[in-house]
Amino acid sequence: MENLIPLTHEAVHREVHQKGRPINPGRGRLTGLLRGLAIVVVLGGVGWVALNWALHPWIYLVGGKTRLLPNWQGVGVGDTPSGRYTIYLSFFPTQNGSRILPGEAVRGTGYICAPTGERYNAVVRGGANGRMWRNMDGHSFYIEVYHRPLNWQFDDYRNWRPRLTFHGAWSGPNLQMTDDGSIRSNFLPDGSLNTNSQRYYDKTGAVPVTFVERNWWLPEACPKGQNRLPTSAR
Repeated sequence: MENLIPLTHEAVHREVHQKGRPINPGRGRLTGLLRGLAIVVVLGGVGWVALNWALHPWIYLVGGKTRLLPNWQGVGVGDTPSGRYTIYLSFFPTQNGSRILPGEAVRGTGYICAPTGERYNAVVRGGANGRMWRNMDGHSFYIEVYHRPLNWQFDDYRNWRPRLTFHGAWSGPNLQMTDDGSIRSNFLPDGSLNTNSQRYYDKTGAVPVTFVERNWWLPEACPKGQNRLPTSAR
């Protein structure tokens, strides 16, 4: 009978490595867990896209072009006596709040560039009344763009300023709207924020604003004075 020679620590590791066994089983479990999470995320994303296609196909087809994701992005410009206001929108369909009246609802994010160079991060809400399926062209639409502070859970919503509203209709891939006088109500003549603006205001003198479809993923700069109208144009 052959003498048994005990293996050293280094010899054990060498033998295990040569037999192709994992030295650290925990690493294999972690890799499997990450792979499983990645599969769940991918399937969840595909399911979200498919569900929106079934319930809100218009968002993929509005303007006569096909989109891969249920998201619309655009930029609108409002020229006023106090200067030029640029509004950035990004929204997607969501469930309509009414259980009785048919309609479409959207929500998302955006921001407002004031003539002073100030940028106001904003929440976007909006939608349309009535039934629609694939074709949104010519259909009325409304958008509300308002700044929500970081401590919004503890703040009165009546203090969320600025709060701009737009009404209009789809024209191809763009939204042709007016501001309902909300820019004049929310900003002072020098372009600064009106901290005493009222929720209900005079809607005369509305400014036309056309939101042109344009992709933007990161906020652009709002240089001070560069979007202010020349004196001759006021």
